[in-house]
Amino acid sequence: MKPEDAEKLADGIDDRLSGAARALPPPPPSPEMLKAIAAVKPVRTRSRFGAFLTVLAIGAMWPAFTLIGSPLRKDLGGLPPAWVAIGTALWAVTLVVSLAVALVPARGDVLPSAGRASRVSATLMGLVLLFTAVWTASAPGVSLRPEDLGMTLIQSCYGCGKYVLQVAAIVMILGLLFLRRVLPVGGRRIGLAVGAAGGALGGLALHFLCPIGTTVHVLLSHVGAMVLASLAGALIFQGLLGR
Repeated sequence: MKPEDAEKLADGIDDRLSGAARALPPPPPSPEMLKAIAAVKPVRTRSRFGAFLTVLAIGAMWPAFTLIGSPLRKDLGGLPPAWVAIGTALWAVTLVVSLAVALVPARGDVLPSAGRASRVSATLMGLVLLFTAVWTASAPGVSLRPEDLGMTLIQSCYGCGKYVLQVAAIVMILGLLFLRRVLPVGGRRIGLAVGAAGGALGGLALHFLCPIGTTVHVLLSHVGAMVLASLAGALIFQGLLGR
């Protein structure tokens, strides 16, 4: 038999075997497979805004309680309304946007963008720093200095800075709880944004509570503590998440 004839014969046999196999009915599934399929339940997908709203709501409880239960700064009525409004907006935007870019993935994405989170939060912190350095308002005769309270600058900064870091710690703990299993990479940059959001939350409360109106105090204890919280968040997230 010629090689060409043998090849044609083999192809014909293969075609007949394939056709016969396709004609056979598939074997029935095993009872174990049917049981496993019946036990399958739909998995609830992760809400894009669930973590953000939860962290924001729980994290804001202590500052809200502080604002309600403590007297507001006595010079608030004598401060320029524009300064109060702009400062409030900057602190609030830094809080909300930094937390959102750290916890809310973009539409169509599964995880938040670590690079975008760090860039946005760093930019917003820079704007708060610039605003504070250029324009720190005070009401003559009403706004206080550290020495008016019998404190040194360091002592006054310690009190306000401690409050900011404590508020930020709650936000960072909540953020870690939500991200510990879903964040494969970028923990350091996400942590920076979460820490910045927590620090901004504390700074927002102090904007209405702290009676000291000197530029150096606000820069060191309010803005400086926010920056310190962001750096702490970067280190903590990187260390605990391992990435």
